[in-house]
Amino acid sequence: MASPSEFDIIQRYFSFSQDNTFPSASVSSSAQSIDSESQAIVAIGDDAAVLPVSENPLVIATDTLIEGVHFPYGFAAEAVASRAMGVNLSDFAAMGAKPRWLTMALSLPNADAEWLEKFSRQFEQQCKQYQVQLIGGDTTKGPLSISLTVLGETDSGQSQLSDSVRSQLAAIRPNLLDDKAICLRRNGAKAGDDIWLSGSLGKGAAALALISADDIDLHCSEADKTQLINSFNAPQPRLTLGAALLGLANSAIDISDGLMADAKHIADQSQVKIIIDGEALPINAALKNYSNQAQLQEWVLAGGDEYELLFTVPAAYRSVVQSLVEWLAVDCTNIGSVEAGRGVTLVGEAWQANNKSGYTHF
Repeated sequence: MASPSEFDIIQRYFSFSQDNTFPSASVSSSAQSIDSESQAIVAIGDDAAVLPVSENPLVIATDTLIEGVHFPYGFAAEAVASRAMGVNLSDFAAMGAKPRWLTMALSLPNADAEWLEKFSRQFEQQCKQYQVQLIGGDTTKGPLSISLTVLGETDSGQSQLSDSVRSQLAAIRPNLLDDKAICLRRNGAKAGDDIWLSGSLGKGAAALALISADDIDLHCSEADKTQLINSFNAPQPRLTLGAALLGLANSAIDISDGLMADAKHIADQSQVKIIIDGEALPINAALKNYSNQAQLQEWVLAGGDEYELLFTVPAAYRSVVQSLVEWLAVDCTNIGSVEAGRGVTLVGEAWQANNKSGYTHF
């Protein structure tokens, strides 16, 4: 039987968004379709997509995942789909933006029908979950890689806040709850800010170690191992938190390359000094019994693949952040402060010997 053509693959596996609706019993009614105002005018099937222009600025982000670099060889097709989506949407979380559309460039060593069926089924589920429409892209033969370009817009999450949080925000910054289109940036950190981190650290690198090695013993339960591996296979972008931080946080970034490396991005672009307290860092609970402290610190500081949000907020708004994260039911920890100066400094007696800087792309 002849191998399917590029257009056969697109039509069979990636035309699920042509009708712009995603009926599914497993998805809430509010998430079953993309609202009519954000539907593509022209989606898959032409030489380019045509999108409606809104009054808010367009936000665009692109990430590429390559087999053997960003995920192991032989990675499950479903995990490739979930990981690609989570990694890409995490950039939107860091901007406080709402993803609406995406294009995909998929390189495949061969047109394996079973692999494509599993991949496309999971990818469709992810599009439903995050209400993002696949509007085009490209498929070609080559080493396995997937590049997503996500498009969306600034979207204030403040309208979704609880009354108590909204009243606190309005009291300290009266114009915070207006309808201006704003986004989070890396370059806004200021001396006097607190540094906050969502979730926990160490899980990404620990999961990769579990996936890649048979002899590592983290001294954790099978349930904990599953949780770690799931965090790598299917990162959960902090989209709701990012949108809720609009107008409150002075700066934000997602932790992809490692805590120290990504903190340095904020420090460099904001031209400030960031002080991180090692003793305050929230280490993933599955790693609490791991005995190799040097390895653990390396994972926490430089392991990357966390996809948590690192953000800075004026210290005067500390109670507001605490109310906000309590309402969102997202664990967030104050891990340091911003001062005048340059660079990133790690404090804490047990952490000072660790100078790991994080993942480098080349």
